Amino acid sequence: MTKQIFDDVAVQYDEWYENPIGRAVDYVERRALEELFRPQGNKILEIGCGTGLYTVRMAANNYNVTALDISSEMMKIAQAKVQSIGKEVKWILGDISKMLDSLETYDGIFSMTALEFIHQPQMVLQALYQKLNPGGCLVIGVIADNSTWSEVYRQAAQQDPESVFQSAHFFTEKEIRAWNIGNEPEIRKVLFFSPETMSYEEAMEQENKAQGNPGFLVANWRK
Repeated sequence: MTKQIFDDVAVQYDEWYENPIGRAVDYVERRALEELFRPQGNKILEIGCGTGLYTVRMAANNYNVTALDISSEMMKIAQAKVQSIGKEVKWILGDISKMLDSLETYDGIFSMTALEFIHQPQMVLQALYQKLNPGGCLVIGVIADNSTWSEVYRQAAQQDPESVFQSAHFFTEKEIRAWNIGNEPEIRKVLFFSPETMSYEEAMEQENKAQGNPGFLVANWRK
């Protein structure tokens, strides 16, 4: 993972979620996460917390959250969000692939749109699965390959050498199911509307039809 490239986009990162399509993306991805991420205890770990989009929600729901990210600038924004609601989170700044041995055990571990930027994702997930308490869940949300969304991100990388997607890897359901991580994963497929959709209402209409290839996959492994 490249720390600097995420530091550089930290301030503008949340702006996208303020437009209608960004709000629609947030809604469908969050709904899929909430359906699958149901730890039996309240001690959880977030990998790639970014600006705290999910961190603050988990903290507000009274989870005991540890949040990890490689970007200090993004983490500062996440910390301010959590502080604004009067909650506390344990923060870890660093590269998850270099910190696996030092982690505690958790009732639940989740990561949303971070695995795309992690080297050797299967190895990292296998190690994270071992950090689950009995009955724990490991949930990831990733950009799906062979979709209108992955194509847009690839084009962005081609046009901008500084794009965060320069080093991104996108995933297929077949690839995820082939990973040797605990039991067979439960997978949700979402984001069926195009990045070119013009309104929130149109996005939700297309999402409900669920036609074509999904743009996002959420997978859950239960220990």
